[in-house]
Amino acid sequence: MEALLNVYQQQRKWMNAILGIAIVTVFWMFANWQVNSELFFVGPWRVVTYTYGLFASGEILDDLRISGIEFFWGYGVAAVAGIGFGMVFGISRIFREFFDPWLSAIYATPSVALAPLIIIWFGVDLTAKIVIVLITAVVPIVLNTYTGVLSVGKEFQTLANSFCVPQRQILYKILIPGSLPYIVTGLRLGISRGIVGVVVGEYFGAYAGLGYQLFKGLDTFNMPLMMSCAAMLAGTGVIFNQVILVIERRMAPWRDTQLQE
Repeated sequence: MEALLNVYQQQRKWMNAILGIAIVTVFWMFANWQVNSELFFVGPWRVVTYTYGLFASGEILDDLRISGIEFFWGYGVAAVAGIGFGMVFGISRIFREFFDPWLSAIYATPSVALAPLIIIWFGVDLTAKIVIVLITAVVPIVLNTYTGVLSVGKEFQTLANSFCVPQRQILYKILIPGSLPYIVTGLRLGISRGIVGVVVGEYFGAYAGLGYQLFKGLDTFNMPLMMSCAAMLAGTGVIFNQVILVIERRMAPWRDTQLQE
């Protein structure tokens, strides 16, 4: 028994993840057994086989490429701009007081409400989808970054100023490391909202993409296609979140990131 407990302590993360997946799979299979109609619900094995068929035939590859371009460009710009503006928000009180109401307004506005306007302004090509992803992903990054800057103890900045430390060194040695946990949280939230932005953008006037295929499956009662695309979108979010955590471990090895997992 003690040996099993030692193994569990050493591999607790992976064992808990596997147990969670197993529990969800059991409930998923039970729900599929209760519904018993592929028009309304499909089980996990059907989703796996259908997804394999999409990749084997190459049918889904172009959709993955288009959705990937939309997400990486939109999220990449959102990450850079969000961290930059968040730092400015945290440092400059005047800037924060002037733009904070507008930031809150954008955050409170559903992306579905903004998407038609963006489609009208930028057309139905990739540019509009990238802008939608950018707008949906950038706000939580900005909010968390400037919250992190404000959370850094004023005593550290006062001590640095008393020793005439240059402002650039204060930024790179105090503010950014101190606010890094908040930045990582913002980046993780931005991933989820960015994926939602991809789906919303492809709902309006798209010709390909995972979101387009998802709604195509919904319109044609092709439940395996719909749930396969939903599973791929969810899996993408999980993978990218883990990548962000790995980057945090490399950038801030002094932090115990186990608490965030």
